[in-house]
Amino acid sequence: MSSTPSIPSDPFAGLSGLINPAQIASEAWLKIAIIGEPKTGKSWMASTAPGPTLIYDFDGRAASLRGKPNVMVKTVQDISQVSPWAMAEVEKDLNNFKYRKSKGLPNPTTFVFDSVSYMKKAMENELMKQMGKDYYREIKLSPISILRVPQGWDVINGVKGYLEYLVAEFGTLGNIICVFHVRDEKDRDKSTAKETAYTGKLTVDPQYLASVLSVFNEVYYISVDSGGRYKVVVKPNYECRASTTLLLDANEEPDIQAIIAKHKKRLAEPVKK
Repeated sequence: MSSTPSIPSDPFAGLSGLINPAQIASEAWLKIAIIGEPKTGKSWMASTAPGPTLIYDFDGRAASLRGKPNVMVKTVQDISQVSPWAMAEVEKDLNNFKYRKSKGLPNPTTFVFDSVSYMKKAMENELMKQMGKDYYREIKLSPISILRVPQGWDVINGVKGYLEYLVAEFGTLGNIICVFHVRDEKDRDKSTAKETAYTGKLTVDPQYLASVLSVFNEVYYISVDSGGRYKVVVKPNYECRASTTLLLDANEEPDIQAIIAKHKKRLAEPVKK
C-alpha cells in the first residue's frame, strides 16, 4: 500500500531568490526624487546626503553649491545638438564606477542628477543622434545654427527608459538622487484640444516622467514658505504625491542625513504595545 507523500508546511519551500522584507534595510542605497519650484533649495538638499557625493550638473548651476563639503560637481551640458557628449560622458563614468566596484575600490556614496528636467534634453540629443532623422525635425535659427526638435513617442519612451536604466545602474553603486522641477499636473481625462484641465496637484516636469517616480523609494517635495523657511513634504497630501519608506513625520527639514538619522532612531525604539 503506497503512502501519501508529505507536503512541506512551508508555503515558500522550493523557491529561490526570496527576500524577507523585515530584513531589508530601507535606508541602504536610497533612491530619492526631490521635486520643487526653481530656487527652493533642491540642489542644497541633495548635497546633504551621505558623502562623498558626485553631482552631475545639467543646469549649469554649479556655483549654487559653493562651499558645500564632501561634494564634487561635474557640469555636463551639450553645446551642440549635432555633436552631443553629455550622456556619453555619464556612461563613461558609469563604466568606470562599475569597474572600480569590481576591484573593490571606493566610489562616491551618493550620485545626484540635477536636474532631470534639463537632463531630459541631453538624453533627447543622444537619442536623436542614435535614432536618426526620422525622430526629429530641424528649425534653422541662423545660417549656421540649427535647432533639433524631437518628435514621436519613440523619443519620449526612450527618455523614460534611459532614466530608468540610469537609476537602476547607479542604484547598485550608491545612493541616487534625481532632482526634478515641478509643474501643475494636467488632467488627461478632462483636458480637451481647446482647454487644458488640471488635477490641482503638482507633478514633475516633464509630466510624462511622473511614471518613473515609481522606481524611487523616496519622493520629497521641497518648498519655501512666506517666512523664508524651507519645508520638505515626505508623505502624500492635497498638494503632491510625496512618499517615503522611512519612519518620518509628514514634514521634515531639508537635511537628508538628519532624515536618515531620525529613521534609524525610530527603528531602534521598542515597539509600543
